[in-house]
Amino acid sequence: AELDAIVGSYPELEDVARVIIGPDERIRVTNTTVYPWRAICALVITAADNRRFIGTGWLVSPRTVLTAGHCVFMHDAGGWVRSIQVIPGCDDANQPYGSYVGTDLRSATGWTASKNRDFDYGAVILPAAARPGDRTGTFGIAVRNDAFLMNSSLNLSGYPGDKGGRQQWFMAQRPKAVSQRVITYDIDTMGGQSGSPVWVLQDGQRYGVGVHTNGSASGNSATRINNDVYNNVVAWKNAGL
Repeated sequence: AELDAIVGSYPELEDVARVIIGPDERIRVTNTTVYPWRAICALVITAADNRRFIGTGWLVSPRTVLTAGHCVFMHDAGGWVRSIQVIPGCDDANQPYGSYVGTDLRSATGWTASKNRDFDYGAVILPAAARPGDRTGTFGIAVRNDAFLMNSSLNLSGYPGDKGGRQQWFMAQRPKAVSQRVITYDIDTMGGQSGSPVWVLQDGQRYGVGVHTNGSASGNSATRINNDVYNNVVAWKNAGL
C-alpha cells in the first residue's frame, strides 16, 4: 500500500516522461541479477517538501548513481531533494543487492539555476560504506558522434510507474534525431523511467550515451552525453570510487 501511495503521488514530476508511441513495445526484464540489468536502480525520492516520487538511476562507479537532474533537483518541490533511496536490480519485492539512501547530490547549474532541459542530468553519491557497484558492475560512459549514434541501436531500461515502479522494463531502437545536447527516439517510456540509462553495446562493452529525461508524442528524449556532460560525470564517478 505504501508503494501505491508513492506511485499515485508523483504526477508533478513524471508527466514529462509518460509517452507510449504507437503500440507498447516494452519488454519486462525477468532476471535483474544479470549484468547490465542489476546495475540499473529503482529510485524512491523524498523531495524537500516531503512529497515522494519515483525514478531510475544507473551505477557508473561503486557509489555513483547517474540519473536525471529533475530527480535530484525539483524546481516545483523545493529544489534539492531530501534523500533518494537506491535499489539496484529491484524486482517487485525482491531487492537482490539491498537498498541504500543517498543525500549527496550533484547536477549541472544549467538545470538547477535555469531549468534548461539540455542540462537535465545529475547523480547521487552513496555513503562510503555503500558500494553496490562492486557487486553489480557498472556502466561505461562515452561520447559518440552523430553518425555513430544514428546507426546504433539505443537501449533503454528503467522502472516505469505504470508497472508499479518496482519492475524493470526495456526497449531498444535506433534514434530519430540527435542534436548537440539531446537524443530523440521512439522508445516507449512512462513516468518513473526518468534517469534511465540510454546505452550502446560496442565491442562487448556497454556505454551510456544519454540520460532519459523527457516524453513527447513527437519523440521521447535523453540528455546526450557530450564532452561537457562527460567531464562532469567523470568527476562525479570519481567522487564515488
